[in-house]
Amino acid sequence: MKFKGLYEFTVLPFGLCNSPESFQRLINSLLQGCKQFAMAYIDDIAIVSQDFESHLTHLTTVLGKIKQAGLTVKAKKCQWPLSEVVYLGHRVGGGHIAPLWDKIKAIKDWLPPQTKKQVRAFLRLADYYLRFVPGFGATAAPLHELTKKGSPDPVVWKQGCQEAFDTLKAALVKQPILKALLQDKPFYVATDASDVGLGAVLLQEHQETWHPIVYLSQKLIPQKRSLSSIEKECLAIVWALNKLKPYLWGQQFTVLSDHAPLQWLQTMQNTNAELQRWAGQLQEFNFTVKHIKGSQNVIADALL
Repeated sequence: MKFKGLYEFTVLPFGLCNSPESFQRLINSLLQGCKQFAMAYIDDIAIVSQDFESHLTHLTTVLGKIKQAGLTVKAKKCQWPLSEVVYLGHRVGGGHIAPLWDKIKAIKDWLPPQTKKQVRAFLRLADYYLRFVPGFGATAAPLHELTKKGSPDPVVWKQGCQEAFDTLKAALVKQPILKALLQDKPFYVATDASDVGLGAVLLQEHQETWHPIVYLSQKLIPQKRSLSSIEKECLAIVWALNKLKPYLWGQQFTVLSDHAPLQWLQTMQNTNAELQRWAGQLQEFNFTVKHIKGSQNVIADALL
């Protein structure tokens, strides 16, 4: 059984670090010689051991380095020893990495499509990963039948359609489609918005394919549905970055966008308090923008 400790730093000597990036470099330096059993992401350190005896040795080593560096930890936020721990959005333990419920809730809660447009949106997402789903063509056939010319709209949802829908949903949240994050791979955030909701996905590139790490979706409250299209697109970006802050804070990442929402927010000259708040929240993040056509934004669009 593997045991793990999770520590959160709360006190830092004045003037030692002035940014998340410099703090990360400090912790990486602190853990030199401990890479086989300790890893860090900003202010979280995970200590991994094969058995309890070696775990005590590893704890002593890491805590000694923390003390030597003049850092402290908040005891009530420390967890040890655990057979399983939640770390960076995953349940880790026993040699396994599993996604948290929130990472796959958007897929699991996906209701059966009622129109051809909704069926096509789901199939676009599933088609993107067809090479990872054994027998994809045969499984998806009942759903493709619903989209053919001359078929009724709204669609006639039969048992075979439900079985295909459930099988493909299950495939979308399994390895190797839903990847555990890799610290040496950059993050990409794709977002989209419609009249009724927001969609987003956190991605990393694996073998020339963008794999999802977290799926996100949220219905718009009635007060937000009256926003203009570009305001909704901007809201989707701000909402997604705040939701994904545990992954993105202190990291350089890329927002996949058509540029317009961000350009619009940056050039707006007004005193609207909410727009100013959105602009301020974006200043917390270190990102660049990569242009992507709406037709290529398959995953986020499908989550709407």
